Amino acid sequence: MAPDILEPPHHPHGRSNLPRWLEWTTALSALVISICSIGIAVYNARIESRLLKANSYPYLVSGVSDATPDGSERISIELLNNGVGPADERSLKIKLGGRYVTDVKDFVRTAMGAAEAEKAGDLLVDLHDNEPTRFIAAKDRAMVFRIDMTPQNARYWELLDAGMNAKGVSLEYCYCSVFEECWAVQGEVRKPVKACVRDPRLEFRPKPKSRSVASPLPQG
Repeated sequence: MAPDILEPPHHPHGRSNLPRWLEWTTALSALVISICSIGIAVYNARIESRLLKANSYPYLVSGVSDATPDGSERISIELLNNGVGPADERSLKIKLGGRYVTDVKDFVRTAMGAAEAEKAGDLLVDLHDNEPTRFIAAKDRAMVFRIDMTPQNARYWELLDAGMNAKGVSLEYCYCSVFEECWAVQGEVRKPVKACVRDPRLEFRPKPKSRSVASPLPQG
């Protein structure tokens, strides 16, 4: 049987020849460098986050017009995103003559009076987007509604245009960025808010909400 091979004894490592103060200085320097590296990384991350947000800011403005660039007679209300990021429009209210209007018929009635609005009937045909909210890409626009002048409705269109200009139209809306930073706009005043809050009683929808008709059949 082969004899066991004995391992040589392990000698403890000798102390460093560096002075103790230099060892402490080296260790503290390494610690400071690590902390600084972490701080720089956090700072750079914040800067990148701010740059990303700055490159994603929407800037929503309203447009109220009674003509087009090519000279056509058209009453239109739209929202334009002049920012560099998409805008999530979550609330829209329209005032005409200091009174909130909630749909196109209400808008026409308020602008030209109930009697003339009744006579106009279906001559003032509107094109509209009846969605309660809108997602508008950067440098894009969203139509709320428009009414074109035609030979058949010219008289009533002019009455509508005159009443709208005399009473004044103002929009109140609220929108958010993709980072959930929100702004409320009232006329020319724009301010940041924590969240957009809708008021169903005053929200503008070009067409009134359809009401469910009760079934004539007995309910079992």
